[in-house]
Amino acid sequence: MTTIEAPPAPRKRGAHRQRRKLSKVVPLLLAVAGVCLLLYPVVGTLWQNHKQAGRAQVYSQQITEETTQEERDEAIARAHDWNRENQGMPILDPWLARITEDNPDYHNYLSQLNIAEAMGRVTIPAIQSDLPIYHGTTEDVLNKGIGHLYGSSLPVGGEGSHSILTGHTGLPGATLWDNLKDIKEGDAVYMDVAGQKMKYEVKALEVVLPDETSKLKPEAGKDQITLITCTPYGINSHRLLVTAERVPMDEDEDVFSHTYTPWQWWMTAALILVALVLLILLTAWWRSRRKHQREAADVTPASFTEMSAGSALSDSTTDNQRPGKDNER
Repeated sequence: MTTIEAPPAPRKRGAHRQRRKLSKVVPLLLAVAGVCLLLYPVVGTLWQNHKQAGRAQVYSQQITEETTQEERDEAIARAHDWNRENQGMPILDPWLARITEDNPDYHNYLSQLNIAEAMGRVTIPAIQSDLPIYHGTTEDVLNKGIGHLYGSSLPVGGEGSHSILTGHTGLPGATLWDNLKDIKEGDAVYMDVAGQKMKYEVKALEVVLPDETSKLKPEAGKDQITLITCTPYGINSHRLLVTAERVPMDEDEDVFSHTYTPWQWWMTAALILVALVLLILLTAWWRSRRKHQREAADVTPASFTEMSAGSALSDSTTDNQRPGKDNER
């Protein structure tokens, strides 16, 4: 007698099918989560960079559209007066020394070049940097843009002036001046301060200890700026000084109407990792699909044969059980 196994119970079949689906979905979800984790710092940093560059552009718009030429001229004249009256102030490292904000002289400083939210705008095309300049070097200031070092000349130019601008390197979620190390002698630095547009040419790059500030003093007859950031990346034991001198600016140098988006090496590395993960996922999906197609191709003929054999067996059994004509006789 032939024994035919009963098909599995529907409940067990459903549970097995559900486990198979879950075994496919969980790895996919984990892979998607990994891709999101890799993309998050890239997207977050680019978005923050976009906002900071937007603040720089807004500054120029505010100065042009919301102030009069008379107000701008007065702000620049007052800044020149402040520079003459405050020559010889001590220059201290912006990260090691903090000025007391309730100091009356500091309040007077804050009243200079305050006709807009920011003090000015500094643009460095060579490293795709475009950032607003704010008063002082507090953490709040350095987290959102470039700080002007109190005690140095206000950034309005003039012989004997030396304005010092400071920016972070290695700040999570923003590029700021991470790429300042890539600047070279001869590169241009542009500033827009109260509508006055200025161009400076990089003359020297030097790495010094935090207390080595002699290079930050004004020099007679020179119109200078120095850009400062911490170095090496992530260690911050030294300071990178980028010193530039004023040069004539051509009228056709329309650098402030461009959009600059800084890019960093780790962003490229993250995107390469994402591409590799996606390639692995697509390869795994393709192999799984091919495997299921082969299994389906193998199972279908076999199932058809079993069904035919089962049908024949059923017919034979029926014929054997049917009373024959000979027996009836």
